[in-house]
Amino acid sequence: MASTNNHLSPSMDKDIKVDFSPESSQHDFITSTEPLAKLSDPREGSPISSGGSYWRSIVKELLKNWKLLVIVLTPILLSPLLVAQQPNEQIAKCLYILILMATYWCTEALPLPATALIPMFLSPAIGLLGAKVIAINYITDLNFLFVAGLIFAVAIEKWNLHIRIALRVLMLVGTRPKMLLLGFISVTGFLSMWLSNTATTAMMIPIAHAVVIEMWKQKKHENENEYPLEPQNEENGVAVSEAPPTSSKEGEEELKPSEMSPKFQNLGKAVSLSICYAANIGGTGTLTGTGPNLLIGDTMSKYFPESDDITFGSWILFSLPLMIICLFICWVILVVMFLGPRTLFCRENDAEFENEGGKLVLKREYQKLGKTSCPEIILITFFVILVLLWLFRDPKFMPGWSSAFEPKFVTDAATGLFICTLLFVFPSSFPGISGHKSGLQLGPPILDWPTVQKKLPWGVIILLGGGFALADMCKKSGLSDWLGCKLGVLDSIPPSALVFICGVVMTFFTEFTSNTSSASIFLPILAQLAATIGVHPLYILVPVTICASFAFAFPVATPPNAIVFAFGHLKVLDMVKSGMLMNFLCLGACMLAINTWGTAYFKLNTFPDWANITTTSQCT
Repeated sequence: MASTNNHLSPSMDKDIKVDFSPESSQHDFITSTEPLAKLSDPREGSPISSGGSYWRSIVKELLKNWKLLVIVLTPILLSPLLVAQQPNEQIAKCLYILILMATYWCTEALPLPATALIPMFLSPAIGLLGAKVIAINYITDLNFLFVAGLIFAVAIEKWNLHIRIALRVLMLVGTRPKMLLLGFISVTGFLSMWLSNTATTAMMIPIAHAVVIEMWKQKKHENENEYPLEPQNEENGVAVSEAPPTSSKEGEEELKPSEMSPKFQNLGKAVSLSICYAANIGGTGTLTGTGPNLLIGDTMSKYFPESDDITFGSWILFSLPLMIICLFICWVILVVMFLGPRTLFCRENDAEFENEGGKLVLKREYQKLGKTSCPEIILITFFVILVLLWLFRDPKFMPGWSSAFEPKFVTDAATGLFICTLLFVFPSSFPGISGHKSGLQLGPPILDWPTVQKKLPWGVIILLGGGFALADMCKKSGLSDWLGCKLGVLDSIPPSALVFICGVVMTFFTEFTSNTSSASIFLPILAQLAATIGVHPLYILVPVTICASFAFAFPVATPPNAIVFAFGHLKVLDMVKSGMLMNFLCLGACMLAINTWGTAYFKLNTFPDWANITTTSQCT
């Protein structure tokens, strides 16, 4: 307020009365000069103060609705591309849609599937490609392959087969911290190969939380004999102890992670991170595991139609060893960072954690599932059959069973949909089998359509279709050819260094946008770049596709990261420190894989004849 007095004239200063009494509301000025009062007291609603508040409220409202600003302003700011003539009209229009969708995907101003629908109306509106041409990309063979995988996943979730597998493996590995971590990583990685990484994480994280909490509670009360640990009965070959429920006792507040000892807090952090990291890594193991894997298949079919190198079998033969290596890296990093380096080799460091609390949780949850049901046995049988059919349809190292049909008539999608259709027909139980109700009636089918309709993630299917449509527009407009030629100056860089650079860029980019969106943007451009500089396309596309799933450092990077972070064990710094190290080491493992068994399996040290057909004259 002293600064205000410095601006008052002597004549005005004498009319000011200052009251420093307690009733003066923190020594406000009380003045008899009415105009000056309006200027000096912002709480009186003066024109100056209300004007400032008005503009501040406008800015605040605009910031509050920043997504609307992005949606409205982005197409306006990009509009000069619609009338640009260089390099040509079609390329400029496609670049307009590409940048627009990339902006919406990166900012998530629109829901990701909604952004994926933009080509359907914008491409014909600006005269790029017709709606019928674009629509084909939303129902491709690869999209149906993804649908087949998702339908089978719905069946597994309906009958809780995934929970039984998870609990059984965790019971086998035990609750010693490093083995517990290994168990969660192994189970989550395996399930994420077949289920969505989001569903896998959502299932595993409550189990992990309950195990860690129960271990701490048991350790805290081990001298009070609160839990009878002797087995009281045996079911399904598993000794089950009569223990109190996982939740806290009546009248006792639920134990929070922050109330545990530092070592148990670190164990909770390590277990939580192990689940989201393994879920992200596990999706790279199969062609249907995550969106980018399917996008590379679509990119190859559009840009190199003579190539048939990407199949379910060929992908899993390359990526499964890499997935196992990355899961091992994840285990080592989390053990060293949160449990201490000595824990890797010394059992003595586990002494503080040794108790039966975690085992009781796992046994109790397993007991709730009851005996292995007939539908579970049927699903396991169908699962084994489906995987074998996928692996040996066209394994490359020997003639596959598809050779009995016309070339390219039978695909992985046809195989998957055949097995999934059987699930709607095959009964869930038979007369005379344990668990079947009395009588001669068959049980209902394994799967019903209302369940599929409710649980199938339709948004992911549309998102994939949008990625396929974007790749198609880039190809037919010549944008990918033009960008590939402009990037042809990179041919002076050794191919291995170029692949490493592309992997780093993708790993960084996917930390801020979805892996499917990232792959949709980069893969078409890199496919043409590979053809332009004479490098085997798979040498660039395969590692970049896998790197799209290496989003470990930030909670917003992937749904699994967000789910785990929201559960409360973690701080952002915990995820950043371990995630950055994961990014670096998993990228290194990917480079090792593509330059060793990847080169041998896909014959990447040669430039295939089928890659020559995509070179164009756009470089001029």
